[in-house]
Amino acid sequence: MSGLIADTNIFLRLILNDIPKQADEVERLLKKVKKDNIKILVPQIIIFEIEYALSKYYKFPKIEIIDKLEAILAAPYFSIQDGNIFRRSLKDYREKNLSLVDCFLLAKSKIEEVQIFTFDKDLSRLIRA
Repeated sequence: MSGLIADTNIFLRLILNDIPKQADEVERLLKKVKKDNIKILVPQIIIFEIEYALSKYYKFPKIEIIDKLEAILAAPYFSIQDGNIFRRSLKDYREKNLSLVDCFLLAKSKIEEVQIFTFDKDLSRLIRA
């Protein structure tokens, strides 16, 4: 096995431990990944899905969601698509009253030096600031 792509449920099982058998299986996989130096690819949509599920379905406080996402971003065995943009996004998400998607767009526009076209008033104010 040269690599894996992670599904949202893998992270949710670890975070929630609501299905202990599956959480244990994920833990075993992570030990193997660390031992064998295998990367787990995490498409950016997975990060958005984790945030959505934790906030909408499981009613986690925003600060706790940010902590969980920062831990995922910091894990060396995860290769996160646009990880640097997410790290910057989480800083804005922590400090501003914006969605993670808006914070991602803001960070991406700054890093890639492009403009955002939006009708979102809150986001527009930040763009002009």
